[in-house]
Amino acid sequence: MLGLVVAVALLDQALGPSPRPPQVPGTAPTTEPPLPASTCLSEGGVGIGAGDDAQSVVNRHRPGTTYIVKAGIHLRNFSVQPKSGDRFCGEPGAVLDGGRSLPSAFSGGASNVTLDSITVRDYESGRQGAAIQPEPGASGWVVRNVSALHNSWAGLLASDGMKILGGHYNDNDQMGIGGNATTGIILDGLDGDPATLDGPELAHNHTLHAPCDFEGGGMKWDVGQVTVRNAHVHDNACKGLWADINAHDALIENNLVEGNRAEGIFYEISQGAVIRNNWVYRNGFGASSWYWGGGITGASSSNVEVYGNRLSGNYNGITGIQQDRPDSTPPPHLLTGFHVHDNLICATGDGGYPTGVAADDGTDLADRGISFTGNTIQPAACE
Repeated sequence: MLGLVVAVALLDQALGPSPRPPQVPGTAPTTEPPLPASTCLSEGGVGIGAGDDAQSVVNRHRPGTTYIVKAGIHLRNFSVQPKSGDRFCGEPGAVLDGGRSLPSAFSGGASNVTLDSITVRDYESGRQGAAIQPEPGASGWVVRNVSALHNSWAGLLASDGMKILGGHYNDNDQMGIGGNATTGIILDGLDGDPATLDGPELAHNHTLHAPCDFEGGGMKWDVGQVTVRNAHVHDNACKGLWADINAHDALIENNLVEGNRAEGIFYEISQGAVIRNNWVYRNGFGASSWYWGGGITGASSSNVEVYGNRLSGNYNGITGIQQDRPDSTPPPHLLTGFHVHDNLICATGDGGYPTGVAADDGTDLADRGISFTGNTIQPAACE
């Protein structure tokens, strides 16, 4: 697919002071911890028992009702289209189990829905679906401390203005979280404190139904604006965090991204991003050659700033790629305005693979406003 003609490679090996590392503590657990009690349980509400048909209970009540999802396994009986303003608060031990037969636990076009402290597992959502999949324009959802596990494609598909706070999106067949033509998404920890890593966790998602170059990994989104912070994204069979097709104005900060088979953070045919203060370790070893498999890679994207990150043991370091992309939609997707500064890049690959930019279509990148300044590159690991 690729001609291996490298048009230009910009490499800064300044040995200045190391950038200040992001405020991320040690690794988060890979096994599902007990979920704490929901903060909205104290207000009371309408109970949905483990033996109830959940949609029938919702149908009997007005929009804006609070539902208490009772402890126990709700097996093949919880597939709900909420009404606007509804809240679903899980008791400790509340598990919604689709039995690999129900398509989703929550769906539909309602706005301002809250899901809090619930486990959602084994839903059969079908291709590019999810166990939690509101319509893209179903705005204002809050998904707090939810675990979406072992579902047939993705755990969750985001909708406009969704806040995803904490939680675990692990071991799904294809992807943890997806976002198609949605904007204003915030993925963050439970308490808003950048000094603590309290989720969300996106881990051990597979590529069981499609190859990695189509869709997969921790999170993939397109078109819209997304903020991702304080997340632990690790050991996915594809990319860690992946923006694609006219994503714009992303902020990716204070995340721990490690052990993903493809790129750790991949910003592809998109515009405008700040990628800062992340720890990015041991990603990209599913790559075969060239400038793929970077800890952080910008692909045919414009106006991307990358700074204050600590990278160690990735297949490549921080890379930019220019290709002819006739498959993409307007505007033209050019590697331009790519500014990489004040990062610490350590122990890259087994053979000194690059940090820098390259093109395989004969493009001269010298006049594209690309800069690498103030970075520290060293052969020793820095985890």
